[in-house]
Amino acid sequence: MSEPIEARSRSAEYATADGKIFYEVIEAAPSAEAESPTLTLLHNFMSTGRSAWGPLLPKLAAHYRLLLPDLPGHGRSIGHPPQFHYGQIAEQLSALMAYEDATVGHLAGCSAGGMIAQILVARDLAKVATLTLVSTTYSISEEVTGEAQALKPEKFRAGNRWMEATAKLHDGYRYAGYYEEVMLPAFRQLDLAAGIDLPLDTLATWEMPVCIIHGAEDEFFPVRIAEQMKEAIPHATLHIIPEQPHALLFRQPWRVLALMESFLAKT
Repeated sequence: MSEPIEARSRSAEYATADGKIFYEVIEAAPSAEAESPTLTLLHNFMSTGRSAWGPLLPKLAAHYRLLLPDLPGHGRSIGHPPQFHYGQIAEQLSALMAYEDATVGHLAGCSAGGMIAQILVARDLAKVATLTLVSTTYSISEEVTGEAQALKPEKFRAGNRWMEATAKLHDGYRYAGYYEEVMLPAFRQLDLAAGIDLPLDTLATWEMPVCIIHGAEDEFFPVRIAEQMKEAIPHATLHIIPEQPHALLFRQPWRVLALMESFLAKT
């Protein structure tokens, strides 16, 4: 029986121009290959590394060294670029990945984490071996995707108290009201300048294997967006989960895990 991941985990902080990024490194199980590659896991906006990827960590850490940051301004990471600018966040994460020798490993992201992951690849900030994208988009421009996108918290199909639960993830590390005063307005005001707007021609240049996992009833990013990504990326596989809305990582983590394990094992 292998030791629990807590025994193989270390927490650290990485200084940025805006503050510091809190992150964890979970070493692969002793039974894994001696040179286990690093898998970097990026969470969605208004979440944290552990709250998003927690259920998947024990299985993934059986084979991979894991890099699990709280995105700037989230959880225990203090400080963030103005407007939570995704491009600047990608630059800060690239520096962290280089510091932890993770720029040539595997990369996965959910929702906003998937957007930031794509920026890392598109801007050559990380030369990853594989890319896993869960419930995300390549552009928040309706003119680019041709699909209406409802980037409003009120559209999120979750329990009635999800905002209250989300606030607890962040307020405790700063002050009561941080989520309402800082994070929620930033989400509402996300625009092309601070978000993601990649042309499909850029995705068409990617040579690494890409796994796309998307809910058939995603209320933020219509499934046609995921299909466009699959059609553009040369070595992409697409898994559409029936009857599922946004943020699959929270709704069916076991299914996301199974798809990721199969994809990573093949590559």
